[in-house]
Amino acid sequence: MAEKSKKELYRLYMSELVTAMICGLLMYALTDSTDQPLDLRLLLPGFILIFIVLQSAGYWYYRHYQVDHAGASFAWIMPLYSILKKLNRFLFVLYPLFCLYLLVTDPSGFFVTMNIFGLILYVFSIIEHINYYHYSVQLANLGHKIPSELSVELSDYENKHINKK
Repeated sequence: MAEKSKKELYRLYMSELVTAMICGLLMYALTDSTDQPLDLRLLLPGFILIFIVLQSAGYWYYRHYQVDHAGASFAWIMPLYSILKKLNRFLFVLYPLFCLYLLVTDPSGFFVTMNIFGLILYVFSIIEHINYYHYSVQLANLGHKIPSELSVELSDYENKHINKK
């Protein structure tokens, strides 16, 4: 895993913050342009995606901050990301359950524009989760399973934590 420069780390966390903001604005613009209310069919998967992107922004900010403050204690970061990884899995289960509920209670409400865009956001959130917590999802790496930097740090933390018990 190559060390990233402070400038690149800054660019990474700022781009993630901008991505989260743009995603929220696009969700609002979509509801405004289709004259449909902003409801859970779009809010839930949009929230999941923004939540995961903000986790990435936090990680890259942590790495950026680490460059200037190498001696500081960051012992709470990896336990937090371990919990967030589990929370993401819960959120990934929550949205299909909501879709199943929609399909049972209001089948005509399931096949509306908001739900289709919600499904697209849901797929993107799964890809983002894989990109941050498992493997680097880039066109150059699709043939190879190169672990992401966060996944390497998390596995080191979890291996040490399991070995202590």
